[in-house]
Amino acid sequence: MDKFPTNLTSAKCELLDRILQEFQHEEYVKTDRVLHIFRGNAILASEYLQLLSQLNLIMLIGEVHGHPLPALIGKQSGLDIFLSEGGFMTRLELRKMQEETGKSLIELQKEIFDLRSQLAACRELIAKQEMAMLDMDAELKRLETGMENEDY
Repeated sequence: MDKFPTNLTSAKCELLDRILQEFQHEEYVKTDRVLHIFRGNAILASEYLQLLSQLNLIMLIGEVHGHPLPALIGKQSGLDIFLSEGGFMTRLELRKMQEETGKSLIELQKEIFDLRSQLAACRELIAKQEMAMLDMDAELKRLETGMENEDY
């Protein structure tokens, strides 16, 4: 989603993600489930649904003039991909990282990949060193046992 709204706070992103999580196993959701997220505030729920609709993540079905909420909400084709990529909170965190570091998304992804590669190499080195320590410990015990047998 290239048109990520710049005015979103973490609280707003959390609410948007909660709405979208309602679609994890369903294609359509009744608005009463969304209304529950907003503790019955239909006007506020409507504002969030309008934003999601403008971003082409959901479609509003059965809108009636004079009522703030539609009868049903359907998910758009890109919603599953959007959720699998972490939703709004992940995008907000990435945007903050970009602002703090001055690096592009591609640069940050490359940096993360490099750090993961370094971590894997360090873990491999640690495992080899642990094996060497176990071998040395066994050799030490063998030598100690041999010295004890010579004392008799």
